[in-house]
Amino acid sequence: MENGIQPPALPFYVRCKHLSLPSATLEEITMDKDERRDVAATAHRLASGYYAFLVAHYVAVNPLSINSLPPTNELGRRATGEIKRKDGTAHTLELRPYLDLLREDHELQGRFLRTWAIGALLTLGDELGKSNRKYFDRAPILELVYHIRNGLAHGNRFNITEKGRERLMKYPAHNREAAVKSDLGTVFEIEPCLSGPVLFDFMGAGDVIDLLLSVEHHLVM
Repeated sequence: MENGIQPPALPFYVRCKHLSLPSATLEEITMDKDERRDVAATAHRLASGYYAFLVAHYVAVNPLSINSLPPTNELGRRATGEIKRKDGTAHTLELRPYLDLLREDHELQGRFLRTWAIGALLTLGDELGKSNRKYFDRAPILELVYHIRNGLAHGNRFNITEKGRERLMKYPAHNREAAVKSDLGTVFEIEPCLSGPVLFDFMGAGDVIDLLLSVEHHLVM
């Protein structure tokens, strides 16, 4: 300072140009983004897989699907399929009776669709719950997956424990701000007193796809 005149203050970015975040923090931020991207990709694959599964279901229950059975090498022989065993051998089945069974048994069709949805949500919940992820920012849409996944893992029924109620008090679980919802804007929210079956009572097959897509959207935003 000369003659009582102070030099102009340097801009903040100049004063701080030699400062940097700890490398571990930058690394953690990068890792978090990568982890979120990986789980988003899983959610996308699960949603796409469910679409493909539903298309296969529509084809299978169509009466004309019998014409899609693979041809046989011998005249008069019925079409068969193979399910591979661990040791390389195969379990063989005749295809026509089970195609007819799926087409005629509507209860089986429901279980068929529910089983895939359960597998998808269990997979997504397990990916989100890994020790290096722990449901990331605990957003309501992710917490919705947490409670649904737990219900599915315990016999497809909600049973909110004391620990679960404490978690709900801290982290609400709902789809109010979800990117994908029905045209009616139906809200799914986990409440402390919630009980009963998860799929397909609490939500339906289409709602499961909405949830998968909403999780993907949240994680990539």
